[in-house]
Amino acid sequence: MLLFSLSLTLLLISGFLVPVFGEVNDFTTNKSLYHENDQLIITGTIFYTPEIPFITIQIFTPGKSNFADFNTIPANPDGSFSVTFNVGGPTWTSDGIYPIKVTYDGNLEKSIEYQKLSEPPTKSEPPTKSEPPTKSEPPTKSEQVKTFSTLKLKIPNFPALDKSPQYYLDRYNNEPSYKSWFDSQFPKQSITNVVGYPLTHIDNFPALDKSPQYYLDRYNNEPSYKSWFDSQFPKQSIHNILGYADPISVPDWIRNNAEWWATGKINDSAFVSGIEFMLENNIIMVSTSSSGNVSDDEIPSWVRNNAHWWSQDLISEDEFVNSLEYLIQEGVISVN
Repeated sequence: MLLFSLSLTLLLISGFLVPVFGEVNDFTTNKSLYHENDQLIITGTIFYTPEIPFITIQIFTPGKSNFADFNTIPANPDGSFSVTFNVGGPTWTSDGIYPIKVTYDGNLEKSIEYQKLSEPPTKSEPPTKSEPPTKSEPPTKSEQVKTFSTLKLKIPNFPALDKSPQYYLDRYNNEPSYKSWFDSQFPKQSITNVVGYPLTHIDNFPALDKSPQYYLDRYNNEPSYKSWFDSQFPKQSIHNILGYADPISVPDWIRNNAEWWATGKINDSAFVSGIEFMLENNIIMVSTSSSGNVSDDEIPSWVRNNAHWWSQDLISEDEFVNSLEYLIQEGVISVN
């Protein structure tokens, strides 16, 4: 989503080129090549106008297939700005070229390169003839690292939270065109591995005829159910048992955006860009979305109130996320 229209305009007045106020002048990065855990510092200048109080910075993954990071910062009256991002993490999905777009009425785009590893792994040397190779010891429990991986949501909204695994199994087994589509998307995986649930020590739990949303709702709304689950799976989350990765916490800059949007300091488009970032990176998971235009008249006042209250720690993060889910599910806003 774009905060403002794409342009970089100069007016020709009396033979002189005069910049239009509100445009991005230029920006630079502190390096051209970044690695995991580096700091990316973006500095630049704008042609400041008091009517536009904020600057938006978007960092895209290679091919602009997703957001790597996103922030909205106040514009300085002298036209200068600076913002720092921590490079790496789950949203920096691959090595390559990452476009950066700075928007302030108009916008300007440049790119950086990202390589996760700063140095290639060293090649182990073979033992000398005088020293026989030592037998490697198995790692201790403290050294063993359990990595959770899942294929769910590799395709947005697939499998949907409100659909049971059995729904997808029935379609796969009874609809040849659906089977063909699935096999083309997951050529080396079975339908059960992608849409089903991991096996647990409790027979028929989770049940294939129950949707993930069914279990999430019970866990979040029934204290006795949550207590039972936590006693049975003390080191696992409800999301992992359902085959999903744990949700990522809502970034701090979303809190700033919520306050600025609630008080009218940024427009709906800027706020929707933040929601899109969270959806693309599974920070929030919404089972259905509708298309429709953003409209101030359609957004209920309680949603803006929730945004303000959450930014002030007066309501929980879950209550704020529920507001965003409502806007998307009801088609009040559309995120493409």
